[in-house]
Order: sequence, then C-alpha cells, then structure tokens
Amino acid sequence: MKNLIEVELFKFYKRKIFISITLLSSFSLIYALGIYFKWSFILISGKLDLIAFATTMWALIMMLGIPLVLFSFLGATILGGEITDGQILLEITRVYSRKKLIIGKSLSVSLVVLLCYLLNIILSSLFYMLFVANSSHGTGVKLHFMDYSIHLMLESITGVFFLILMVALSMFFSASWGSFRAVLFTIIVFVILKFVSNIQVISIWLPGYYTLVDNTNYSHLTILYQIILMCGLSVLVLYVLNKQIANKNF
Repeated sequence: MKNLIEVELFKFYKRKIFISITLLSSFSLIYALGIYFKWSFILISGKLDLIAFATTMWALIMMLGIPLVLFSFLGATILGGEITDGQILLEITRVYSRKKLIIGKSLSVSLVVLLCYLLNIILSSLFYMLFVANSSHGTGVKLHFMDYSIHLMLESITGVFFLILMVALSMFFSASWGSFRAVLFTIIVFVILKFVSNIQVISIWLPGYYTLVDNTNYSHLTILYQIILMCGLSVLVLYVLNKQIANKNF
C-alpha cells in the first residue's frame, strides 16, 4: 500500500500538482500585502489575530470553490482518466487487487488535500507575521488560544473532510462517466447541498455544514457529528465504488 501511494504521489509531482497547491495556498499573500500597503480594494474591518487570519483565508478559498474544482478533477482523473487511457489495466496487473488500488488512490488524493490545508495554514501564518501582525489590523505575533480560536480551527478542519468526501464522489462518478462529467456531477452535488443548506431546519444535518453555511452555530457535538458523517459517507462511497470496479471488465 505504501508503494502504491508513493507511485500516485509521484504522478501528481510529474503533473505539477504540488506547484498548483503551493500557488493556491499562497492566495493569502494578496490579502496580507493589501493590508500592509493599505490597498483600497482589500476591505478588512477590525483586528485579526494569527489564527483568525489563517482560517479566514482558508474559508475564503473554499467559498470561491477553487479547492473543490481542483481536487474533484484530481480524484476524477486519478481513476476515470486512467480507465479511459487504459492505464488502469497495467495497475491492476501490478497490484493484483482492485480494492487495494482504489484505497491507495483515494488515500493519495486525501493526503494531497491535507497537505494543501496544512500548507495554506502555514503560509497564511507566515504572511500574517510578516505583513499583518504589526499593522493596524493585526494583534502581534503572539498566539491567542481562546475558545473562539479553537472553534475557527475545528471548523476549518471540517472543510478538509468535506473535500475528501467530494473527492470520493468524483472518483465514483469517473468510474462510469469519465473525468469531465465526474467533475461536473460533483459540482452539481455541491450546488444542490448549497441550495438545501438554506433551509435552516436541516442545514446542520447536511455534510459540509460549516463549509456550506455562512452563519453557523458552533458546538463540539456538531463538529464531531460532521466529521463522523463525512468520514462515514466517504467510506460508503468508496465501498460502492469498489463493488463497481470489481464488476467491471477492463
């Protein structure tokens, strides 16, 4: 399994995926420079501490939908693209287990999602210390571990699990409909969830509540429920995908 994940990560490296992730994670530099140089089109009200700035930048790129499209495409091409190209036959022959192949591919994309999140937090924190901390909107470089800061971190982490669920869905769709339509279907699922999340009564029960809803109600139980729900749904989707791949004739 370790060798399989390393092979998939090397494929991402050759496709320059890690460069894309680094550029995406550097998005917060625009806001940091905007605050430092007081650009008129960068509107920030009040003060931000390091954790608030880093998690806000993550929430912003999630709201723009860039990680959703990027990782849905990655999940779709890692399976559907290789089925279309016929490369999946060579991989099945080498690995001997279709189940292991699916798990390895899903874990490799999940690791890239996690890397993107960590890199975003690290770079945002660095840009904050360099450009924002001592500005009129900063609070210095000292960390403030208040309850609110912990809430922000936990809410941002649920976004990682939501992306992993979307990756699992894109892989599932790509097995039957190809890469392009898989990305399209995954985006449609996101749009439907976003639309349904406007219904306040059921929004909290939807996967990705903290990603889909702007004004959320925080609680430790809700965070725990969201993580368990999205992990469970991801495993379920991969289980169905594994059954689907097992019955395919390549």
